[in-house]
Amino acid sequence: MKSARTALLLLPFLALAACTSPSQRITRNLVDLGVSERQARCMGDRLGDRLSVGQLRRLQELSNISTERLSRMRIGEIARKLSDDKDPGLVAEFLRAGIGCAI
Repeated sequence: MKSARTALLLLPFLALAACTSPSQRITRNLVDLGVSERQARCMGDRLGDRLSVGQLRRLQELSNISTERLSRMRIGEIARKLSDDKDPGLVAEFLRAGIGCAI
């Protein structure tokens, strides 16, 4: 009975979490990786609008890497992780958003 009550109490929070937009998830992940809130929000907005569903999934794969591992990765490794022969635009969009939001 207690677990059912707990599940009912958590239901609104789970529903709210499911409603986050790609932009919000990208922003949160970038902040978790150490990007400033302002730049992360700018990049999240741009990438959320420009990336396809497949590209968003590739970007999510990168956020699943531990922060410690990511901090040791070279730029080339990160680019290879994001790269896909079928879709070379993901790295370009990520870099474009990063540079555009840094200015």
